[in-house]
Amino acid sequence: MKAPDAAAPSNRLGPAGPAGSRRSTAKGDVPEAVLDRYLVERDLRGRPERFFRDHRAAEPMFRDRGGSLVSNQAYPDAVIDMLKIARHRGWDQVRVSGDPAFRREVWIQAQALGMEVQGHRPRERDRQAAGLDRPLPGRNPESSKARDAFAERLAKAAIVVARLVPDPAIQTRLLEAAWARAGRSRPTEREPARGRDRQR
Repeated sequence: MKAPDAAAPSNRLGPAGPAGSRRSTAKGDVPEAVLDRYLVERDLRGRPERFFRDHRAAEPMFRDRGGSLVSNQAYPDAVIDMLKIARHRGWDQVRVSGDPAFRREVWIQAQALGMEVQGHRPRERDRQAAGLDRPLPGRNPESSKARDAFAERLAKAAIVVARLVPDPAIQTRLLEAAWARAGRSRPTEREPARGRDRQR
């Protein structure tokens, strides 16, 4: 039987792209909200290193290695917390490696946070799970209904962004990036209301 730390976890999330002035790779640089959700084991220097869901868990949900975050699982709530740490550290672009389920979950969760992910090529099902599915023009007779559903999904993403990101300027930038990534311009407040009136 192996010791818990003997095998290095195969699932890894780290920074990608050019190093920005805000980017941190300091072990233990974690938002308080994430620290509050876990039981934390610290390293010899007192920095948070292993994050456990509860006292019964034999394995941590994820580990902080400073320049990367690693996990043996692909649990959605752990992945979103890893991404929150990455964003807190200024990693606007992340590189992901490991098993396909982990890479897929990171890509899907990162879409709601407006983060770029390298290391996973999304399939159509991944795009649908992230709320980025778009009908092809001319093929869908209910294209206005599909547009309204798409706008509704991005509105839900806006709620998540508003809860996770306190700065309104950053919220706006993330949402505009999401609309741009979807190949659309962000609608004004009147457009979704008009779409709802049409459905009545």
